[in-house]
Amino acid sequence: MSGPTNPELVVLQETCRALTRLRDEAAARSLAELVERRYATLTRDHDDNAKAAFFTFLVNDFAPDTAAVNDAIAAWQTEPGPANAHRLWAATEAPRLELFRSINLAAHGIHTLLTMRADLLRLRNPALQPAEADLAYLLSSWFNRGFLELRTIDWHTPAETLEKLIEYEAVHEIRGWDDLRRRLETDRRCYGFFHPSLPAEPLIFVEIALVHDLATHIPDVIDAPIPNDDLADPDGLHPATTAIFYSITNCQAGLRGIPLGDFLIKQVTEELRSTVPSLNRFSTLSPVPGLRRWVDDEGITVDSSDDGLRRLTARYLVQAKRGGEPRDPVARFHLRNGARLEQINVGGDPSAKGETESFGVLVNYLYDLDTLAENHEAYVNEGRVTRAAAIDELLR
Repeated sequence: MSGPTNPELVVLQETCRALTRLRDEAAARSLAELVERRYATLTRDHDDNAKAAFFTFLVNDFAPDTAAVNDAIAAWQTEPGPANAHRLWAATEAPRLELFRSINLAAHGIHTLLTMRADLLRLRNPALQPAEADLAYLLSSWFNRGFLELRTIDWHTPAETLEKLIEYEAVHEIRGWDDLRRRLETDRRCYGFFHPSLPAEPLIFVEIALVHDLATHIPDVIDAPIPNDDLADPDGLHPATTAIFYSITNCQAGLRGIPLGDFLIKQVTEELRSTVPSLNRFSTLSPVPGLRRWVDDEGITVDSSDDGLRRLTARYLVQAKRGGEPRDPVARFHLRNGARLEQINVGGDPSAKGETESFGVLVNYLYDLDTLAENHEAYVNEGRVTRAAAIDELLR
């Protein structure tokens, strides 16, 4: 039975109340672990009604004190200054934040908090937004770039972490251990961000192919034979000149919206420049996940010829907007990072997923290190989609 009469839910709520009253850290840790286990029970039972009731409890019972906020506002209006500014800040901070900090004392507290935020995002209930916003605030502080470690992932990485790659890969499915091993060969690179609280769990990872030209067809990347020479060797006969970022996967749903990928792309690019000096071009081979949905929503008649699909995709990526930004989430990510929309590749992803999402179209976004800052500023300040001349030609 779900709702406030659910015994597990009642006990969880009372444990949270008790946790916020404790000042002894050892005792607080024990109670935090009880919260962890009791929330895990709701997860195992797939009880979204109980979870929604729990978050409603957090929103209502752990809200800022209205009288204290009003007093702090009055004090600030009477005498603006650092002391009253701090008083106002302290009064408006919800007690939920202290509860979440206390839950983090548990052995797997950070995992519990990530699960809570993932659940809040999935429930999509506007009334629960204050709890989600507080978790986002804390997690963005705890998972900022200063706490993250960039690691190379290769075939010698512990199996526990490699299994996570197979589990989490969201762009191009890893078809077992043989496929994973191919993606970690000498002409490939894989990097991930890790956090001290989750040492075996990648937060986000990127897969890269070292090649000689702009890749346009994902099967040619994933299923390419292992080359005879080491493309990463600058003294080899044919060293790689182009790095293709062909998959970027966020592993933690609870960190959605926290900009880990921005940092990852930039740091990995610097790492590649220093370790593979023959590289002079950095590009993605990216999906266009919203293309078919946009076509369906707008009732557009599709010209399925190669040229028709190129024009359709160019129009979607440059002209289709949501809130002033490109409608496509992958485009928003790369353009915000300063990349340039470079090339549209019809038939780039012939998989069932590729056909369903984007008629099989893939896109190259070029990361020109000399123009990243300029492109980023133009996108953020003017909404400009920086693009190659070939894209403008398609729009005409």
